[in-house]
Amino acid sequence: MLRSTFLNFNGQDNLVTQKQLFKEVKNTFTIEFWARPEDIRESEKESRRGVTQTLNQRFAVTPVFGAYKDGNHSLAGVGISVGKNGISVYEHTTDYLPPVLVFNGSINGWVHIAVVYKNKIPALFINGEYARTGLKSLRKSVVPSGIFGGLNPYGFYKGGLSEIRIWSIAKTGEDLKGIMNQELSGEEEDLVAYWKLDEGFNSVVLDSTPNQNHGTVLGAKWSSYQKRELENKNLNVLFTFFVPSGGVETLNRQRFYALNKKGIKCDFLYSQSGTGLQNKVNTSVFITSSDEEIERIIEKGSYDAIIVCSDLLLLKKVRSFGYKGLLIYDNQGLGFNKEYAENYLKNHAYSDIEEYTDAIMYPKTPHLIEAFEKIFPSKKKYCFHNCFDTNSFKYEAHPKVNQIIIGWVGRIEENKNWKDFLTIGAKLIQKSPNIHLWMFEDNTLSTKDERRNFENRIKELGIKDNLTIYANQPHSKMAEYFSKIGDSGGFLCSTSKVEGFGYAVLEAMVCKCPVLSTDSDGVRSFITHDLTGKFFQLGNINQAVEQGEELLSNLPLREKIRINAVNHINENFAPEKYVENFIGMINDLKN
Repeated sequence: MLRSTFLNFNGQDNLVTQKQLFKEVKNTFTIEFWARPEDIRESEKESRRGVTQTLNQRFAVTPVFGAYKDGNHSLAGVGISVGKNGISVYEHTTDYLPPVLVFNGSINGWVHIAVVYKNKIPALFINGEYARTGLKSLRKSVVPSGIFGGLNPYGFYKGGLSEIRIWSIAKTGEDLKGIMNQELSGEEEDLVAYWKLDEGFNSVVLDSTPNQNHGTVLGAKWSSYQKRELENKNLNVLFTFFVPSGGVETLNRQRFYALNKKGIKCDFLYSQSGTGLQNKVNTSVFITSSDEEIERIIEKGSYDAIIVCSDLLLLKKVRSFGYKGLLIYDNQGLGFNKEYAENYLKNHAYSDIEEYTDAIMYPKTPHLIEAFEKIFPSKKKYCFHNCFDTNSFKYEAHPKVNQIIIGWVGRIEENKNWKDFLTIGAKLIQKSPNIHLWMFEDNTLSTKDERRNFENRIKELGIKDNLTIYANQPHSKMAEYFSKIGDSGGFLCSTSKVEGFGYAVLEAMVCKCPVLSTDSDGVRSFITHDLTGKFFQLGNINQAVEQGEELLSNLPLREKIRINAVNHINENFAPEKYVENFIGMINDLKN
């Protein structure tokens, strides 16, 4: 955050400016500010009609009545409700108070929030990153509001606010990143209002623009804090999971490399052996399911925090051993479909997570965000991208293979959806016999029945001569394989039903291997259709073949995707960002 002084709202006070509605700024504008919410807000479905329930809203920006004073019912004032569980944008005039944009996600500590209207369509940016687009307003005009902190009977904000700005243009994400940590002069073009909230005393706040729309503090208190460097001295962390394989094993190695560089000691505990153990890391890796051994490991390790991925039984055991440190439940994916996640958390996981953990952490995967926010509205939650070191794993130049290669990475099981990949591959081979399929799998994890079905399907499709199966390849070799696939003119095809965080997709992208994928949720952070990759609808084989053929034949599009994909991963999944988020989480929980 830019300033150490801010206004703190206790849930029943506000800040009222002289101009309560900015009626001259219509339909296209930007409202930005820093916020540190301390309570949750009521989450409702997006709507463009009627008056919805405003009880328990946390209006950092109050949705001022659009017909205020002049009775113009076609004009609506915009308000922004901010809670620890997300952000909602409301519009208000006569018989009209709907949430036109609803974002459900964890908001922890200070965050920069911007609501950008463009031709009456709102979009939300958090810390300069695009989060969501809402519904287009049905009112003739929408305008920014000039009351902050709430108003009876609509609900009051609880928490800190700082650096409130209103612009008469629609700012982009890059614009916001460039200015959100910079102090402005107030003379900037298109800047309509600017309250720094740095006074620290009295009840008047100054508008730093020439418009001089000053405000009056009604009850909110001035607060300050000292900016602290991230604390990680002697931090000692244990990460646990069932088996060292697949995406979680990749994640553990990646966060080890990132955190270890900052002096954080990371150990790993798995309940059984797995093929990922061939990927060596220079730390302690324990393999045991014995309660006695686990208890000794925890006691000897003196861990500041234990991060338990998915294993609910272990949460209870760790507390029963007398462990008093931070216990965090980590989830990287849930179930075979998106509906399963909410049902599982509600009916099987709720009591263990609620009783034994200090917090929950998970990647920015939409169905995980929605499920955890709904089932655990009051629990401490931390949602941030996983990381990837593109310096050690990246594109490699190799002699070009003679065939066009289409790759697939996964397990021979239901969720990875190998059946659709074989069908898609067979149809593409019919059109171009020079195509060859490479499948990378962990053959220790499939059942006998699934393996038999897999082998029978290969015979039925008649593609045995066009298929190579690579079992249990060391991670160090995958950059070579992905690079060869990309240079062959082929692509990686991901057919998963649900992914929490699709590391195989990310790894292919950084090796200039284009990706065609189902919208399996966990890959949305990586893929924008026809920009950084391609999507097809789950189960729609014809669409997959059509999109695959375009990747094979449209060379300008293919090259654009390859370049954009590498740049996107480099910019958004840097290890440094993960370290900052992780240490911030630990410090927040400690304090």
